[in-house]
Amino acid sequence: MIRAYRFVRIAIVCLLCANLAAAARAAGTGAAFPAADPESVGIPPRALQLLAERAQSMVDNQEIVGGELVVIKNRRTVFREAYGWKDREARRPLEADAVYCVRSMTKPLVGTAIQMLIEEGKLRLDTPVREILPFFSGPHTGKITVEHLLTHSGGFPFMTIGKPLSEYADLAAVAAEAAATELLFEPGTGFEYSDAGSDTLGAIVAQITGAPVERFIRQRILDPLGMQDTITLLGNDEATLARIPSAYSGGTGSWTKHWEPSDAPIFPLFLTSQSLYSTTTDYARFLTLWMDDGRVGERRLISAEAVERALAPSRRIDDSPQGFEGLEAYYGQQWVIHAKPVEEGSPQRVVFGHSGSDGTHAWAWPELDLMVLFFTQSRGTLAGVGLEGVLQTLLVEQALDDPSLAARAAGAEQLEQVAGLYWDETNAGAYYVITPRGNGLTFERPGRAYLVFKVGETPDRYVHELNPEVAIEFVRSEEGAVTAMRTVFGGRTETGPRHVPREGLPSPQEVAALVRQAHGVDKLHEIGAVRMSGKLVAETRKIEGTITNLFDATRLRSDVELGPGRQTIVATGGRAWSRATTTGLEQLDGTLEEQVLLSHPAVRLGDWTEHYEQVEVLKRVKRRDGHSLLMLRVVPREAPGSTMFVDEQSGRLLRTEGLVQVPGVGIVGLRTDYGDFRDVGGMKLAFREAATFATPLIGRVVTQIEQVETGVEVAADVFSLPAEAGE
Repeated sequence: MIRAYRFVRIAIVCLLCANLAAAARAAGTGAAFPAADPESVGIPPRALQLLAERAQSMVDNQEIVGGELVVIKNRRTVFREAYGWKDREARRPLEADAVYCVRSMTKPLVGTAIQMLIEEGKLRLDTPVREILPFFSGPHTGKITVEHLLTHSGGFPFMTIGKPLSEYADLAAVAAEAAATELLFEPGTGFEYSDAGSDTLGAIVAQITGAPVERFIRQRILDPLGMQDTITLLGNDEATLARIPSAYSGGTGSWTKHWEPSDAPIFPLFLTSQSLYSTTTDYARFLTLWMDDGRVGERRLISAEAVERALAPSRRIDDSPQGFEGLEAYYGQQWVIHAKPVEEGSPQRVVFGHSGSDGTHAWAWPELDLMVLFFTQSRGTLAGVGLEGVLQTLLVEQALDDPSLAARAAGAEQLEQVAGLYWDETNAGAYYVITPRGNGLTFERPGRAYLVFKVGETPDRYVHELNPEVAIEFVRSEEGAVTAMRTVFGGRTETGPRHVPREGLPSPQEVAALVRQAHGVDKLHEIGAVRMSGKLVAETRKIEGTITNLFDATRLRSDVELGPGRQTIVATGGRAWSRATTTGLEQLDGTLEEQVLLSHPAVRLGDWTEHYEQVEVLKRVKRRDGHSLLMLRVVPREAPGSTMFVDEQSGRLLRTEGLVQVPGVGIVGLRTDYGDFRDVGGMKLAFREAATFATPLIGRVVTQIEQVETGVEVAADVFSLPAEAGE
């Protein structure tokens, strides 16, 4: 009987604990910002309906994989909805109150920590960093102050981390590497958004407090604000991991999963530039601290003076897109400020907040007591910037009849009418490809650009998803047929005719046979495996390395060492995998897998009609040396199409122009020039390849082969898929 009583008592205690946990959970998601009817706080329900339609269209048009949108007015939640996928491949929908990696939205928290130390007299804005971190004693870095770090005016490049994060002992080691980096400009004379500066701020906090910076942030900021769902270092807590969506990178219409909760954490140490995980509710708690001049309830965490100086527009951001009309973007002290320019004096602050590169955004309008949080797991999306103008129109101006808000959706027939290939009137060897996507269009310039356009306000006009001044228009004949495309870029207008197949050109089969004969890749079946090794130079990034390609008639292995990074790619049996120092081992699929398979010499220089779904000979282009180039467009099953330029006299492939999917960056233009052709076992292969990526993040990369072996004896497991990659 006593045992039974004890059992019942234990059960009651368990139930009470469960109820308390549920209550705490409810407090974490809603008690701070209880739900309210939008009209009760002055927001028309129609505004939120239009906002919901815009959010849903982001998923429908593949601008994001999934996202959560929250509107808080007068500290009341008037809108909270999740859209799209938590994991697209597993078809698991995203749920509200998820935990997101907010990346650069970490920066305002370390900025808050610095403000606290300033108020305690342990720092000054003009304190030289060298006084706290002695390794900042170089002739230039010795001039960097705390204020320079807060305002991104220290001269650091965007990123200085040069090896896997697991190789850094602590944040001080990250800061030390930044201190050894050549500065872009004299401290205080310019602006360059830099993760290195924010990580150095974290190292300063750790040095002054004698404890890891994440402990200070937890004890002094997160706990007092009740931010219990915010995480500095991701562990193996199953309940937390279950709330984190899989992470994707790329861009509109081209998303690739690069991390899921079952993977190892991305950050083995807490980077104060980008490592925080949080929820929309928790981050709204943090915003209210700054909306309330540094108070949380009756308790003051930071002074009103600190709030004012941190939120004062300091450095104008000229190269970052923003969607608020009539406002200009500035950086304060670890905050982004949107301000109204004035004739005299400082710009007038209207909105403050921050965004994160994984697709998270937070905006606060102090004068309106309004906060909007838009969190996605889609790294590389521009959807948040595009949402800014919508928020301004719907929630701030409440201009519900604004024509830009009209639900404009082109019919499938209209989109199909304009789809196709159009020539560039200024370049005989260039063209554009228009493809329907959702209720808009994609615009491809092989080798150069991939853009997304939405329906404009006039017939046959489409505007860029972020900049309505960038547009494309279609010209029709009197009979209504589309005959040309007009591009309006930067005030410059050009008109290019629609492609019409030309007569007198060789067939795709004839050109493919010409290329195969010229390069002789069919001999791979006779000579066995080939190993080609040489130098790899990333000229734009000023990094050198090595590359080794091993291939036979059907299989490929590529080993690259570039700076501190290493990557191995293997393609065999119609599948591909990659092992890199930054991402570990992963099975490639979709576009990434197809790109690897198409890079095999037997495919790139083989029968294109066998390996591509569409092959068309477009035209002949005369070169200055009198040779003619045959220009072909090849389109695979999943990856974007490319242009092949073949010397009609020799049959050699001299250049390709296309678009490639780059993890973490998105779809990028790529032009590759092939030269220095030499004999390799009866084949003619290029010993020099110059690849130019249409993004300064990569730039120009040159490969020069120095050693070649044929008939290489290959170990049985060199091309095999490791078991960890999946079968």
